[in-house]
Amino acid sequence: YRNATSSLLSSTDDNIYENNNNSTAVEPIHGAILFGRSRDRMDRLVIENEEPIYYTSVQPRKLKKNYTSPYQHHITITDLKPQMTYFYRIILRNTREELKELECRIVQNSTSIEEEATNILEKEKETELNTAEESGRRLLSPKAHHRQSRIILKDIYLRSNSGHRRLAPPPYDSTQCACPDPDKIRHFRTISRAGHGKTVLAVIGDIGQFPHSEETLDHLRLNHQHRIDAIILTGDLAYPELDHRRWDTFMDLFDDYPLIEYIPMHITPGNHDIDKPEHGNNIFSAFEVRFRMPRIQEAQLGTYNGEESELNMDSPPYPLDYEYGNAYYAFQFGKTHQIYLNSYSSLDPGSKQYEWLLTELESVNRRVTPWLLLTYHVPIYNTFEVHQKDIQMFKMREHIEPLMVKYKVNIVFNGHIHAYQRTKPVAMGNVTSTGPIHIVMGAGGRNADAAFLQDQPEDWIVMRDGTIYGYGLLEIINKTHARWDWVHTGQKGDHNKVHHHPNITLPMGGADHAFFVNQYYL
Repeated sequence: YRNATSSLLSSTDDNIYENNNNSTAVEPIHGAILFGRSRDRMDRLVIENEEPIYYTSVQPRKLKKNYTSPYQHHITITDLKPQMTYFYRIILRNTREELKELECRIVQNSTSIEEEATNILEKEKETELNTAEESGRRLLSPKAHHRQSRIILKDIYLRSNSGHRRLAPPPYDSTQCACPDPDKIRHFRTISRAGHGKTVLAVIGDIGQFPHSEETLDHLRLNHQHRIDAIILTGDLAYPELDHRRWDTFMDLFDDYPLIEYIPMHITPGNHDIDKPEHGNNIFSAFEVRFRMPRIQEAQLGTYNGEESELNMDSPPYPLDYEYGNAYYAFQFGKTHQIYLNSYSSLDPGSKQYEWLLTELESVNRRVTPWLLLTYHVPIYNTFEVHQKDIQMFKMREHIEPLMVKYKVNIVFNGHIHAYQRTKPVAMGNVTSTGPIHIVMGAGGRNADAAFLQDQPEDWIVMRDGTIYGYGLLEIINKTHARWDWVHTGQKGDHNKVHHHPNITLPMGGADHAFFVNQYYL
């Protein structure tokens, strides 16, 4: 997450210790960000704001051992200048005290801070390894010595730029690329202050880690990486399918197509992000621990109260016990006020999410942020055969759509259906110039195979297609006008299908480019 004056950076270290059939976390490596306005003078060190965190999950029995995630580090940088490029580097140390000592030594040094920081780290690394090796030989038991050696080797691995990943469950083979250089200097650029400048958002849904996922990310990186200000993922991120190692390879995917190291990404939970294990009741563990959005407050994350068996992710129960955290949140971004909801938390009046949303909508200042965007996973307008009976759709239509219409939400982004759809401005099923525009962007990578419910499109449909992979680009030009582009990156088949009518074939969707007029001013 990033806005004009602050940036929230998240990173992973792979510091876990495997013991027999279980994975047990060892003491975490602590993190900081060294950053500044030029590569050769990064003069601020920000130590992580919260303790490194991890989670565990019961894996399917066929994998023979359970899962412990790497430690996740979340660091917030504040007091940034708008429209400014910053360079940064990840710093890892064994203890928070070492980071604080390093911070003091950097502040006291009057020469090149980046050079001094590098020298300090290299000298302390050498001393640390020598001391640890000597301690391991003299004082530790064989088992503890093995554990200490693992930590030492992991430290070397983290600082090496030649390591290769060891874990690659299908579908994404992350061993094909080397690990990113841990000393790599990255950069990001802050946006304009709220209410100023143009904003370009890339919208991707149901991305997963499939061949078409790579096509989508590569196309976005090669053609628009210097143009976009943020990426929106409309849910269903990693598709772990009960195997949490796939969350690791999903993060590897974004290392191999490095967009989010300098472009902020905002997420909303999908049904495949629930992640309830077959033998256990934890939910949304990876989604909450691995990411850090601009949260209202810490997550209130409960467990699934039903039977301890595999959950049907295509028809999850309602509601699930997940409040705040990454579940729902809002922020200002350029001329937009963006609100992200959780389709799977309670949407009923009186619920925490509903009452928060009502307060948030009341607070929107359209003179500062004239464009109001809403993102959640399950669409309430659906021209396709799949997901026509989702209870979340009916709850959203009953309780949330009246609020969208009342507060003149401009655009609603959804995923869930592995297809593309754009509506006319519509309110309560009726086409009207002041209603929100609903866009399903669900063919970012997962199999695009949704059939139409009927051969003739509904009155509120502008464009629909179930064969083409891609993403969307929304450019906020000024307070009254925006441009939308549906970008194609691949395709499956050469025609659209109609449910229960195998003999009917319809042509693929064409280009979809449009200018939107802000409904608030109509």
